[in-house]
Amino acid sequence: MEEIFRKRVLGTEGSPAHWSLPFEGRNDSEFKISPISGRNETIRTMINKVNVIIEAAIPPTEADLRAKLTLAVEKYKAASELLNKHYKLSRAEVEQFQDFVDDFFENWVDIFSVDGLTNYIHLLGSGHMKYFLEKFGCLYLYSQQGWEALMGKVQAVLHLNTQRGGKGSGVGNTKSYIYPVMLFILRDLLWKTGEAQAFFQRRERN
Repeated sequence: MEEIFRKRVLGTEGSPAHWSLPFEGRNDSEFKISPISGRNETIRTMINKVNVIIEAAIPPTEADLRAKLTLAVEKYKAASELLNKHYKLSRAEVEQFQDFVDDFFENWVDIFSVDGLTNYIHLLGSGHMKYFLEKFGCLYLYSQQGWEALMGKVQAVLHLNTQRGGKGSGVGNTKSYIYPVMLFILRDLLWKTGEAQAFFQRRERN
């Protein structure tokens, strides 16, 4: 499965991804796969290639399970596509979203029963997401994914710019781990809000 993820999901045969399947070892001959987590972009790639994962993980002898799980995931992806639209959904689109969710939920519960009813699955199957779509129209406006993506960049800044010297070093013992990170966040926010562009435009006029 690790090779499948490296060469067919997150990478290719010629350029495999550097990714390891998380697991818990019990003894020399038995282990259990741990829950898979990661950054948003990585998980989205996995979801987009989930048919490849299902095919590799479930043997051909369990064709019915394969078919149900594949259908459930396809319905989930279709619902997610509507949920992530950048505009206010029409009433018909909201109803279509819930139809996809209902098909997904029915197959998902049939496969995993109570064990599959996580909080997020409950939000979908109970109709809570449909309620918020009807109330607000476009939930993408309230997404925090942009902030999460910024955190990935912040992590890179932290690792690349704060290793030398460390906290309490430098002239007057003023060097800080967090200072270059905060400068980066401020610069990013200034450009995203348009304040930086307005500042330079004012300077050009003056």
